[in-house]
Amino acid sequence: MKKYIRNLSVFNKTVLFSTLIVVALGVISLAISYQVQKKMAKETLTQHVLIMADLWRESLSKQDVIAAVDSRNGPIPEKDELEKQFRKIYELHPSYLQGYIMTTEKFKSHGNKIIVTANKKIKQSLEPSMIYYGGEEFYKSFKEAERKKKNIVTSTYKDEFGTWITVLSPITNSSGKVVAILGVDVDASAIYIYQKRLIVSLVVAFTLLFTFIIVIQDWGLRRLMSPLGELIEGIQAVSQGKFDVKLTHEDDSELGNVHTRFNEMTERLQQLFHQVSVTKEHLNVETDLSHTKDGITKAIDELEVIMEKTRMQKELQRAEKMNAIGQLAASVAHEIRNPMTVVKGFLQLFQDNTKLSNTELSYIHLMINEMDRAEAIIHDYLSLAKPDVHQHRFINCLECITSLVDLLSSYALLTNNILIELDAKEEMYVRGSRNELNQVLLNIMKNGIEAMRAGGTLRVGLYKREGHVHIQIEDTGIGMTSEQVKRLGTAFYSLKEKGTGIGLMVSYQLVEQMNGRIEVESIPGKGSTFILIFPSYD
Repeated sequence: MKKYIRNLSVFNKTVLFSTLIVVALGVISLAISYQVQKKMAKETLTQHVLIMADLWRESLSKQDVIAAVDSRNGPIPEKDELEKQFRKIYELHPSYLQGYIMTTEKFKSHGNKIIVTANKKIKQSLEPSMIYYGGEEFYKSFKEAERKKKNIVTSTYKDEFGTWITVLSPITNSSGKVVAILGVDVDASAIYIYQKRLIVSLVVAFTLLFTFIIVIQDWGLRRLMSPLGELIEGIQAVSQGKFDVKLTHEDDSELGNVHTRFNEMTERLQQLFHQVSVTKEHLNVETDLSHTKDGITKAIDELEVIMEKTRMQKELQRAEKMNAIGQLAASVAHEIRNPMTVVKGFLQLFQDNTKLSNTELSYIHLMINEMDRAEAIIHDYLSLAKPDVHQHRFINCLECITSLVDLLSSYALLTNNILIELDAKEEMYVRGSRNELNQVLLNIMKNGIEAMRAGGTLRVGLYKREGHVHIQIEDTGIGMTSEQVKRLGTAFYSLKEKGTGIGLMVSYQLVEQMNGRIEVESIPGKGSTFILIFPSYD
């Protein structure tokens, strides 16, 4: 049952639960209405009997009643007159009412003597003694009416003649003594009949009302849920690749806003996949897709194929560029290195000449430094063309970082009053060339130091996350824009005045050879963060 309800649609669930709520409220209202009507009916009938008892008592002659009580069993004209009056009253009122007069004389087993009645059934049943035994409830109310000298209404009770509610009204003589009790009975079975009719009437009325409410509710919910149903159909259409679907429900409600956003989404998807088709034709991409797939799955598969081919083309272009640069670098480096070596040798000979002035020696020293810088640039060029022949070993990253921080701390402090903070405690291992890793770290850390022209702090951290070793180098320098970050590692792109971009390009290449990657986060004016990520080999 729970599984069946759980699998119902939203509309059917709403109808089901709202119907249950209406039925529950209806049943509660029905029970309350029945109890109220039942109580009102009993009170109304009781009030009617009280009024009848007062009318009957006022219409009877007290003298005749006293004479009838004194006569006991003997026939007298006053008793006959009372019975005649009771017959007339009895004939003028409904059959569920009956009346009689009892003496206050005490009898065994709570019996009371009836001296006057017009009910033939009672006469035939009680003659000749005419002693009536009404039970505990009747006798208790009888004694209360005699003692309090006022009308007393019994609760519902049963006797041999039926089920009754009785009003006991005392009749007093001239001295105020109660000489007799007038009893007026109402047939309580009439209340039960009324209750049954009331139940039937209420059930019919509430059934019609519930039916009307449920019909109106179903109509209203269908009107309310129709936009949601249209939205679901639209989503199903989009999932099948039909991006031209448009929802028609438009208003200022929440669902109206959802429909508007849905139409905007489908329009953008239509434009996107149209562009995918154009790109597919432009790239001459062939996709071997199953015809059993729906439209959006085919479109996504085509998009993945296009993205993969685009990535491969970029990798191919990059490889071709690196190959061309490497060949050019090797050719140029070999051609330039030989004459530079000769020039540097003669400059060193001139530097040892004692006949030169200090100014001339300073010029020669400057030229030698520039020659060294040119050799460093040539070395970077040659590293592009040099194949990866190093034998990869396990590298202790903590040792590498610690030694480099010690090496650069004095240089950073003297350069721009820069502090280097190290956050590395645990030993972590990666696989690769230690010299190449040192070259990468040294290059990036020096770039960070040079980016902090007004001083600052260089933070170097080492930690592990999701099975990878992370080496984080964070500076507080000038930072970079997102466009500048995208161009990092490109040949001949540098943000330094005398930079060539070769060092960082070589660093990217070396990290990739170690199956790693470099992630860069930078905010202009606040600094940059380089994160080197390698597989862990602990």
